[in-house]
Formats: sequence, structure tokens, C-alpha cells
Amino acid sequence: MEVLAWVGLVVSWLLVVLVVKFVFLVLRVVKQTRRLAEMSRDAAVHLAENVSDIDAFAQLELVAGQLADAVRGLPRGAAAARPRVSSVSPGLGGRFS
Repeated sequence: MEVLAWVGLVVSWLLVVLVVKFVFLVLRVVKQTRRLAEMSRDAAVHLAENVSDIDAFAQLELVAGQLADAVRGLPRGAAAARPRVSSVSPGLGGRFS
């Protein structure tokens, strides 16, 4: 009977250790969730500050209106945009075309 009591005591201590480990695991997840919520709150505050400036959106609209003309002035082919140097480093076989 005494052996059975000792086995029960050891098993109960192992279960207590397991429960404490799970509690710490849950607390770590709750801490990370709280940190994520704080980061989301800060991001929402900064986003609200950024979109509240109506003058900036008016300036953005003017710049976006000029974007089509700027894109039309870009070179059209891949050959026009290709650099005329085969390598950045002359020691690695860089030759000028």
C-alpha cells in the first residue's frame, strides 16, 4: 500500500509540473497577443493621422494626374533600358559594348 501511495504522489507532482508548464505557455501567448493588439492600436492611430490630412490628398491627386505624361516620356523597349555595360566589376569580365 505504501508503494502505491508513493507512485500516486510522484504522478501527482508530475501532473502539477505539467499544468504549471501549460499555464506559462498560455501566459506567453496572452502576452504576445497583447503586444500585437498594442501594435495594431498604434498602427491604427498613425493611419488615422495620415489620412486626416485632406491637403496632402489634394496634392497627391495633382501628382497622380501628371504621372500619365511622365510615363509616356519613358523609353519603350527593353533595349533602350538595358545598360551598355556587361558587368559592374571590370575584374569580372566587364566590357563596354
